[in-house]
Amino acid sequence: MKVKYVLLRNLVLFILITSTNTLFSLPSKTNNTINNAAVVGLIERIAPGKSDNFILETITPENNQEVFELESMNGKIVLRGSSSLALTRAFNWYLNHYCYTSVSWYKAEPVDMPSVLPVVTQKVRKSCRFEKRFFLNYCTFGYTTLWWQWDDWERLIDWMALNGINMPLAITGQEYIWQKVWKKFGLTDEQIRTFFTGPAHLPWHRMGNLDGWLGPLPQSFIDQQFELQKKILQQERSFGMTPILPAFAGHTPKAIENKYPRVKLTSLGSYSTGEQYDAYFLNPMEPLFVEIQKEFIKEQTKHFGTNHYYGTDPFNEMDPPSWEPDYLASVSKTIYKGMSEIDKEAVWVQMGWTFYYDRKHWTNPRLEAMIKAVPKDKMMILDYFCENTEIWRTTDAFFNAPYIWCYLGNFGGGTQMAAPIKKVAKLLLETENDDNRRQMLGIGSTLEGFGVNRFMFEWLFEYAWDKSASDINGWITEYARSRAGQVDPVAEDAWRRLVNVAYDQLVSGVGLGNTIEMRPRFEGNANYTRRGVYDYQKLADIFGQMLLADKKTLSNPRYQYDLVMVCRQVLANLSFHVRNKAFDAYKAKDIDKFNEYASLFIQIATDVNRIVATRPEFSLNSWITASHKFEAADAPKSYFEKNAKVLITTWGQQGSGLTDYAARDFSGLIDSYYKKRWEIFFDDARKSLKDSVPFDQKLFDQKIAEFEWKWCESEFKDSPVVVENSSQLARELYTKYIRYFSLFSEQ
Repeated sequence: MKVKYVLLRNLVLFILITSTNTLFSLPSKTNNTINNAAVVGLIERIAPGKSDNFILETITPENNQEVFELESMNGKIVLRGSSSLALTRAFNWYLNHYCYTSVSWYKAEPVDMPSVLPVVTQKVRKSCRFEKRFFLNYCTFGYTTLWWQWDDWERLIDWMALNGINMPLAITGQEYIWQKVWKKFGLTDEQIRTFFTGPAHLPWHRMGNLDGWLGPLPQSFIDQQFELQKKILQQERSFGMTPILPAFAGHTPKAIENKYPRVKLTSLGSYSTGEQYDAYFLNPMEPLFVEIQKEFIKEQTKHFGTNHYYGTDPFNEMDPPSWEPDYLASVSKTIYKGMSEIDKEAVWVQMGWTFYYDRKHWTNPRLEAMIKAVPKDKMMILDYFCENTEIWRTTDAFFNAPYIWCYLGNFGGGTQMAAPIKKVAKLLLETENDDNRRQMLGIGSTLEGFGVNRFMFEWLFEYAWDKSASDINGWITEYARSRAGQVDPVAEDAWRRLVNVAYDQLVSGVGLGNTIEMRPRFEGNANYTRRGVYDYQKLADIFGQMLLADKKTLSNPRYQYDLVMVCRQVLANLSFHVRNKAFDAYKAKDIDKFNEYASLFIQIATDVNRIVATRPEFSLNSWITASHKFEAADAPKSYFEKNAKVLITTWGQQGSGLTDYAARDFSGLIDSYYKKRWEIFFDDARKSLKDSVPFDQKLFDQKIAEFEWKWCESEFKDSPVVVENSSQLARELYTKYIRYFSLFSEQ
C-alpha cells in the first residue's frame, strides 16, 4: 500500500529536519527506510519556497532494484521512490527534463526554477540496475574540497543525492582519530603532528606516499576537520548513503621506533620531496600491525559510527617490501583480520589504481594471492580508470571478487575539455552484456578533481537508472536544454557537435594541461602537458555557433559557463600554434616576427584570464581566500596560503618533477604565474637572438624553478578584476581571434 506524504512548508519544521545537530543519530549500518525529512530538506534548499508543490510516496523495489516514479496529480508533482535516493533521483529527473535546469556540485552556482512548475505530461518510471554507485577519490580531498566549509559540503551531498550516489568516500577528519591512536602507542603530540603533512598534501599522506611535507599540521585544522566530518557523515547517512571510512594499511610514523625499537619498518619513499619526508610501512607480520588496526577501527567507530565499508590501500604507487605472492597474501590477511576482529561485517574497499598504475609488477598471481587471502566477498575492488584500461577483463573479473566499474575523468583538477562519453557508453554497454563480468556490483567515478566536464559524471549516474542514456545524441540534446533553460535548437546542435569533436574519444589521462599552463619551451610539451587529439578548427566553429543561440539562452548562467569553457579551450589551443610560429621566427632569426608572435601569445593568455574571470569557480583569489578562513593562532602567518599555492603549482619542492601536475586555468593564476613564466621565457629568447647565443633550456628551467618557488612563498595580492559579461566578452574574443584560426590547419 502506498504511503502518501504531503510536504508542508513550515519554517519551524524545516529548521528541525535540516538541522545538523543530533536530531538524527548516526546508524551503525545503512538505514534502508525512507527519510522523507532529508528529501524535503533537499527540495527546499534547491527550490526554496516550492516544497509544498511536491508530494512524496513510497513504493516497493522492482526485482530488488531501487525504483522511482514521477507524475503530476491534482496540480502537484508526485515523487515516488523505494528509497530516499530514489526520491531525490525523481526530483532531479524533474529538474533536468521538465524545468530545464540543473544543480551544480558547487554552491557558487545558483539554481533557477520556473515561476510556474511544469506539468509532467506522461508518467515516468525508472529502476536502477546497479546496487553500488561510488563517488570520490582520495585526491579530490586535496584538489577540490581542501578548503571547503560545511555549506560547500552540504551542496555536494545534495548533488550526490540528486544523482543517486550511495557510496561516497568519506575520509575527512581522520587525523583526529589517528592522533588518539598514536598516543596510545606512545607518540607525543609533536611527533604525531610532525608525522602529518600540511593540509594540502593530506590525501597523499593518507595513502602512504609521504610524511611531514609542509607540516606540522596545526591542531586547529585537525579539530575543525573532525567536527566537519561528523556533519558530513550525518548528512550522507540521512539519505541512506553508505560512507566509506578509512582503515589502517600499514603506514606508520617512523617515530614509533622510539617506543618499539625492534619494530620492522620499510621506507616507501616520498614522491621525491626528500628523504626526510619518506613514508614508512609496518611489516604485517608484526603483532603491532593488528593492534593498530583494531585501535583505529574502535576509535573511529566511537566517534563516527560505521557502515562497515573501509577504504584501505597498501602500496599505492609504492613498491612493497616483497613481491612474493605469499607475502602479499599475508598483508591482505592481516589488514582484514584487524578490521574483522572489531567489525564482523567489515568489507575492505581497495582502489584498483594500484594495479593499473604498476600492472607490470601486479601480475595476476600476485593480485590473486592478495584478493583471495581475504574471505570471499569481503574485499571490493574499485576498477579505477576503466575509460583507459579495464583491469577486470585481464583478471577474470578480479578472480570473482565484487568490483565497481569506475570512470576517472579528471587528474589534478585540470580544466581541460576531455570526457569520452561515447567511448564510456560503449564500454559500459559491453560490460553489462558480458557474461564474464561476474560480480560487477555497480559503477562509480574516481575523479581527482572537479575541474570541468561535469556533464560526464551526471551522465554516468543517470545511465545507472536509464539505459537509454547510451543514446548519446538523445541524452545530450536533453542536457543542452537544461543548460539553455529552454528548447534552443542552436544550443542543442552545438552540444551534439561538441560530443562528436572534443567529447568523443579524448581520455583525460595524466597531464592534459594546455600550452599556456606548461613550463615554457619552444618544442614539444613540458611535464603534464598534452594536446587534445581532435580537430581544433571544428571546436572553433562550434564556439562561433554557440554565439548564435537565442538571447535568453545567452543570458542563462549555465549556458554562459559552457560558452566560457569553449572559448577558453579554443584560445588555449590557439596558443600552441602561436608558440610554434614564435619558434619558427626564432629559428629564422626574424626578431620582428618573433616579437609579433610572442606578443600575440601573451595577449591570448591575458584574454584567457579575462574570460575565466567571469566565472567564480575559476578564481585563484577564491582558492586562496578560502585557505585564509583556516588561519589560527597555532599556525604561522600565510601557512595555509602557502599550502594552497604549492599544491596547484610546484606540488613539491622547488624544481619538483610534479610541477604543474595540478595546473588549472584560474583567473589570477594565469596572470601572476603562467603568463609571467612565458614573459620571462620570451625575454630570455629575445636576448639570445640579439646576442646570437643559443637558447639554454636547461638553464632557463633552473631559473624558472626559482621563480615558481618564490611565487609560492610570496604573499598573495589579489589584482582587482573587472568581471565582464561572459557572453559579450566571448563574442568580443571570437571576433578578435577568428583571423588567427587558420593556424589550426598547420601542424
